[in-house]
Amino acid sequence: MSTLDEVYRRVRAQVGTSRHDDLGRVSARDFQRFAVAAGETDPVYFDDASARAAGLPGAVAPPLFPTSVLGWDAGPPQDALRPDGTTDDEMAELPLAGLRMMGAGQDIDFHAPVRDGTHIVRETSIEDVALKEGRSGPFLVVTLLRAYRDASGAPLATSRENLIARPEAEL
Repeated sequence: MSTLDEVYRRVRAQVGTSRHDDLGRVSARDFQRFAVAAGETDPVYFDDASARAAGLPGAVAPPLFPTSVLGWDAGPPQDALRPDGTTDDEMAELPLAGLRMMGAGQDIDFHAPVRDGTHIVRETSIEDVALKEGRSGPFLVVTLLRAYRDASGAPLATSRENLIARPEAEL
């Protein structure tokens, strides 16, 4: 059995499983840093006067903030990265040894704005895996569903991500 077939079998056994990650409380400063890194300078994200008038915190995150930030800490050291630059954590701890990952698209539904002080919890589930054949050989398409919620469980955003897993290139 090839590495790809073995990984397919192991990932297939995990379809339907999920894990929860407590991403913690976010702040207006996090939003500002994200926006600057993304080249966005629209001040509406930093001070929403209509929200303040309604008694809500004033700063609102850019829409892609919750689905783009994998964690709020400094990130893993270089030697903790896989050869493709990903970490086991961001791949939902899938058994992907021997494969390299590439993004293959994402659909996002936005349910509510993320505001200054929101505590975010992410649930990641393995929705599907398919073994495909391409011009350059076989590959897997792994679909992850990530639901972002606030501490009370109210939905903030839902992301469906497709990832391509291919055997690592032989040198």
